[in-house]
Amino acid sequence: MSPSPVFPAQDPDYAFAMDATPTATARINKFNGTNFHTWKFKMQMVLEERELWEVTSGEVKLEHCTTTADQATFKRKSRKALAIICLAMEDSQLPLVRSAKDAHDAWSRLEGHFEKKSLANKLFLRRRFFTTMMDEGDDVLEHINKLKTLAEQLDAVGAPVSEDDLVITLLGSLSESYQFLITALESRADSLSWELVTSRLLHEDMKRKEQGGGGVDGAAHGQGQAFMTRDNKRKGRP
Repeated sequence: MSPSPVFPAQDPDYAFAMDATPTATARINKFNGTNFHTWKFKMQMVLEERELWEVTSGEVKLEHCTTTADQATFKRKSRKALAIICLAMEDSQLPLVRSAKDAHDAWSRLEGHFEKKSLANKLFLRRRFFTTMMDEGDDVLEHINKLKTLAEQLDAVGAPVSEDDLVITLLGSLSESYQFLITALESRADSLSWELVTSRLLHEDMKRKEQGGGGVDGAAHGQGQAFMTRDNKRKGRP
């Protein structure tokens, strides 16, 4: 028999270790009031894995249950989901859900608090989205993920960003050393998809790292090496 999940004292930042099956274990950081978007996604995956998401999201409601047995099952699942949500939150955040009557109520309160659909919140997120810039030396993947997360947050509050705007904003936010790549992408006859642009960016980043550096110096080094190779070929040198 596998041991019951424990709450290790040395890991206060982890909510719990959950055993849905003897071989499946999930660990999630307790929510401390920041980065709700990421915590929400992880919690949804946890609840999905434990077959509790339908009662949490409101997809299945008590009034949908026609038999006494179904109603009892719904209430049991809802209590279990509520417990998981609360155990995955820091003490400072518990007042938001302490009086929730069920899992769906708790989830709705959290979404309403951290994903406000007010005009002020939409303006705040759009300003962050359009003003996020990449400095020389910044990690490319981290910058891409930052913009993508902001776009997802805007979608969650009812202000979705089109793929064209996402691509245009990403290209416009890149550091100066990526100007050659931007020009090459802009000259393409076909439309630019998010997948294509991010793939080219990550490939370029990988090449720069292999050539010994990123940023302006790395880009100049790579371009210089390419020029010397072409020059040597013209002169017949190996």
